[in-house]
Amino acid sequence: MSLLAVSNLTKNYRRTGKPVAAVDDVSFTIEPGETLALAGPSGSGKSTIARLVLRLIEPDAGRIEFEGSDFLALRGVALRARRARLQMVFQDPLAAFNPRATVARVLDDPLRVHGIAPRTERPRRIAALLERVGLAVDLAPRAIHEISGGQRQRVAIARAIATKPSLIVLDEAVSALDVSVRGQILDLLLDLQRRERIAFLFISHDLGVVRAVAHRVILLDAGRIAESGDARTVIDLPQSAVGKALVAAAPRLNRYRP
Repeated sequence: MSLLAVSNLTKNYRRTGKPVAAVDDVSFTIEPGETLALAGPSGSGKSTIARLVLRLIEPDAGRIEFEGSDFLALRGVALRARRARLQMVFQDPLAAFNPRATVARVLDDPLRVHGIAPRTERPRRIAALLERVGLAVDLAPRAIHEISGGQRQRVAIARAIATKPSLIVLDEAVSALDVSVRGQILDLLLDLQRRERIAFLFISHDLGVVRAVAHRVILLDAGRIAESGDARTVIDLPQSAVGKALVAAAPRLNRYRP
């Protein structure tokens, strides 16, 4: 049984009174410990699919099964409980967090909301999360706006793994970082995957990064799947027009391996 199974997912928006398909009959699966990348140009439907999978928005049609159950059927307490197993890291953690919150507060929230640790235990858990993502424990009292972009993204990853998820959605999670910091974050993600068998839905427009970290890739064009398969095979020998265009524009980051 797949960890995540998406079937015939469809989402329409209206422009000037007419429906426009942002996601059009998309199906895919993700296995435990696997990285599936969604790649494509801006407007191809990548981020819409991420938000549908997380149920930040609802689909017009289709089915999402997560850990063997109908994810779209969940409501209320049952949905909140299952969301602990499905987390997200955004492109801009400064926008995702309250910039005045401290690092400790950001990491305390999931532990408190999901009842993972009592108040007296949470400082120790926060320190362990910071160490797990390569940050110094004395960063905990600092405000989010006072730390660097790379440090903020590590905090975002720490918050995501706080609930021990089986799947993390990464929406352009390294695209705003400079090359050296990007490499460090990719190394961290790969290490987390190896040690804890976390699966990633990795969303990117950059096929150089996708080739470096993904096992499989889906190339999207105008909300539809243009091409899919083994990441290195698809990227080395793209068959679709959108694949060829993306490969032509992609930097190579060959030293990273899933």
